Amino acid sequence: MQAIDGTSPHSQRSAWPRAATGRAFPAPLRGRHVAHVRIIHAGDAAEGERLVAPLRAVGPRLIDTVADMPYGACGSIHNEPSQPMSYHASSTLVRELDADAVNSLLALAGPGAPDRCIVEIRHLGGALARRPAVPNAVGNRDARYVVGFLSKLAPGTDLTGVLALHERLLKVTQPWSAGQSLNFLYGTNATADQVRGAYDPAAYRRLAELKAIYDPGNLFRLNHNIPPTAP
Repeated sequence: MQAIDGTSPHSQRSAWPRAATGRAFPAPLRGRHVAHVRIIHAGDAAEGERLVAPLRAVGPRLIDTVADMPYGACGSIHNEPSQPMSYHASSTLVRELDADAVNSLLALAGPGAPDRCIVEIRHLGGALARRPAVPNAVGNRDARYVVGFLSKLAPGTDLTGVLALHERLLKVTQPWSAGQSLNFLYGTNATADQVRGAYDPAAYRRLAELKAIYDPGNLFRLNHNIPPTAP
């Protein structure tokens, strides 16, 4: 079953009034394993309706919130919780996802999976894939998707099991890996290799050499850090 959430031209209403539910999930989603399709079309409303029609034809929808909205409200499309929560997340960029990879992901995190995990696939391309007018350090422009995994860390959660699950999920996508995206490296979990994997090798070397010139003591290190390296 699908929950289609998005916008045809410029907007989309909230999927449900949070204050009115009194519970974390709206009634149609409770106790179900669902797919949440998030879309936006910044253009003509009629064209947006035409583009979303094939999605609506896939199957029954538990919630359909596609509608017009001002651009300033597009952040509400994900309809994420407004309160803080503990979670563990990991991600990777991939060039392709074939049927075998998708089926393997479903086996680990789909209906009947032993552990609960949200799998998110975002389609890339567009401006990201185009060569910039002014050269910059954005890497992995040939990636077609970012695949993310999110596990809620409720009280009593076995973190060891969560970490093992994420390792298995990442292993499924490894044959199609296209590196990392800095936008999806979370907190202090990112390793030095993952940060390096977010850049093209030549760009990383250039940034490390610039760091050696302007910040040789690595004062600015509380980030996805690039240690200074002399040319």
